[in-house]
Amino acid sequence: MVGGGILGKAVESALERRGHDVIVLSKGTGFDVTEPKTMTPRSGIDAVVEATDVFTQKFDVARDFFTTSTRNIDHWAQESGIDKHVLVSIVNCEIDAMSSNGYYAGKAAQERVAVEENRKTVLVRSTLWYEFARKNLDRMKIGPLAIVPQMRVRPVALDAVAEVVAECVDGERQEQAYNVCGPKVMSLWDMTRVLRNKGALPLSIPAPGPSGRAMRQGALLPGPDAETVGPGFEEWFTAGKR
Repeated sequence: MVGGGILGKAVESALERRGHDVIVLSKGTGFDVTEPKTMTPRSGIDAVVEATDVFTQKFDVARDFFTTSTRNIDHWAQESGIDKHVLVSIVNCEIDAMSSNGYYAGKAAQERVAVEENRKTVLVRSTLWYEFARKNLDRMKIGPLAIVPQMRVRPVALDAVAEVVAECVDGERQEQAYNVCGPKVMSLWDMTRVLRNKGALPLSIPAPGPSGRAMRQGALLPGPDAETVGPGFEEWFTAGKR
């Protein structure tokens, strides 16, 4: 497992529930995907899950981080004798309507590099996680306020996405790409307004530019090929008492 954020933790838990021994490699453990000299090859590993992330809206920053991460991880995996590489990505990151959003365009570039480097790479693309509502509040605080970009999404529970990743690692899923989503179309505002202890006053604001307009118009909604996984938002929210 490469990546120590909430995605990495969710995938780690899903794999451990299946009886796997999981090694978490991240910058915090001295494994920096942007510095190959820190990426010492390891033996005895069957699969690598790439769950790295960077917080930016700048295309050059996102592109450079994600493509460097994927290239370095794939090279490290080859040196370590690891055949299976699972990359977690985003539904619709590659469509033209989102090309002006630096983060999404960076993820699209990462997908292209991942497939070029290793045609056996499995892509698990998910829609927005339920957990993102809280994460967005923390990231988008401006004094006493927090910006909530207007968007139509079909969000999904992160644990359900992690289970799909674990199924790919175990070989239960044999396709090269999966698009997964939750059961209901919502807005980010719908998910935000019910949170407890917000820590700031949320404001629903249109995101700027063509990609912002596209998000409001449903560009992030999955196509008919997407697989519905996990609980609905209300069930998830109530269970966690968030």
